[in-house]
Amino acid sequence: MKRIVHITPTLPPVINGLGDFSYLVSQSIGELYEAEQFFLVVNKPPGNIDDNVSEFNAGNLYNKLIDARPDAVILHFVGYAYQIKGLPFYMPKALQKLKKETNCKVLVYFHELYATSNNILSTAFYTSYLQKAIVKQLYAVANQTFTNCVLYKGILSAALNGKPNTVIVTGLCSNIPEAYYNTHIAKEASSMVIFGSQTSRSAIYGNPFFNRVIKDSGIKTIYDIGAGSMNYYSPDVDFRPLGKLAAEDIAPYLNKSAYGAYDYAPHIIGKSGILSAYAAFSVVPINFSAIKEKVLDGLVPEKEYFDTASALPVHDMNTACTGLQNWYKQRTQKSIASTIIQHL
Repeated sequence: MKRIVHITPTLPPVINGLGDFSYLVSQSIGELYEAEQFFLVVNKPPGNIDDNVSEFNAGNLYNKLIDARPDAVILHFVGYAYQIKGLPFYMPKALQKLKKETNCKVLVYFHELYATSNNILSTAFYTSYLQKAIVKQLYAVANQTFTNCVLYKGILSAALNGKPNTVIVTGLCSNIPEAYYNTHIAKEASSMVIFGSQTSRSAIYGNPFFNRVIKDSGIKTIYDIGAGSMNYYSPDVDFRPLGKLAAEDIAPYLNKSAYGAYDYAPHIIGKSGILSAYAAFSVVPINFSAIKEKVLDGLVPEKEYFDTASALPVHDMNTACTGLQNWYKQRTQKSIASTIIQHL
């Protein structure tokens, strides 16, 4: 039985996108593949006493890896998650040393690559080339690499001086487990769910086209889910602020809502867990992003992808939902886990 070590910032119930993703994927790996799985985390969740979860830092990562005796290591990488300036130089060094002294395979999932900035007052202006060097070192040490959106595959090629790369684009699974999807619950045609961070939800409500989209889509009920207090008033809309909810408590609102709102740059929507949640639950998403870039990652504008410039309401909801479901089939937990298993 193989021993797999996942390196990730933290784990549920702590709110962290990388932690959620690594945990969900590990669950599916466990269902599909016989292995012992362990986690090395920066911050252990409070109250977690599991023997298979251990904290690490820059000084002891290599020793922690050696102690775990892994046959494979899966690193979920975002530089800033492991070092405050996005410069975890210790990571490629530890993995290089591990591979040199053992037969361990190294898989790297690039959730992000490196920051860029033209602002000389920004730290990223000075650290970008160092972050890029770390990404190149991780790519070199990895037996296989993965990422969540098409754009990042192109950026990685640029970082490798135009050389083609073997990174696999898996997309991102729903941040609300798809197992909660219930096809027997009827959709409320005039309802919209809006969930996510306080920042993203504020941007949605503050979008100058929000009222028009609500009116044109025929929305009569808005379910607002997330931390922070949101306020919206329209005499024709029942606004229901539900606050912060657990994943299993968000699912019923996804199950019954016809529309969903999100705010994500169109050229990287493949890495949006909220978009994936909408697709998994047959909620037709409307993107309120002010960024105007080409839509990548496989969704077809005006068929499965809609934004504030779209003709609303969506006239063929069934076709849109079918397209979204088919798109999501390639990025379910089990689909991503199956792809990773092929390289263990």
